Amino acid sequence: MEPQDRLSACWAIQECQRCTHSRHGCGWCPFSATCVPTSTLLKPLSHPDTCPLAAERFELRTKALGCGCSTATLLSVIVTVFATVAALAVLYVLGLGVASVSRKALLGSWSGWELEIEDGASRRGHVWRRSNGLTRFFRRRQVGLTAESEQERMTERTRLMGHR
Repeated sequence: MEPQDRLSACWAIQECQRCTHSRHGCGWCPFSATCVPTSTLLKPLSHPDTCPLAAERFELRTKALGCGCSTATLLSVIVTVFATVAALAVLYVLGLGVASVSRKALLGSWSGWELEIEDGASRRGHVWRRSNGLTRFFRRRQVGLTAESEQERMTERTRLMGHR
């Protein structure tokens, strides 16, 4: 089909749904209510004169996303998705940095090896782990400890280490 014939066929259509679904490959410019020949939703990026009014350049609707989604809407969604992914990546890297710094400089170790010297000069070593409310909850659930048995274990450990 010749470009002039395609232009005439598109200009004759006066409704968005019929325009975007026509066999001529048309797009709808909503402000001027005109149907124009276009190939893709992103055509306004390279052709500023796609729609009759300059203000509606990025409001073009095509068959791909229908009458409810314009070029501006599509571009804003794409930018939002990439910005969100980039922001999450930055937050993840910052989180790793803060965790590394706090582990090394501010809070000390979260786990290690503890050596207990018992009566009779016998030694017993075991791994220790710093706990907070969340880790205590999950450890109790894994081992099947009750709050009382956990308290008894902590009391016994405190006595062995000489703290009162």
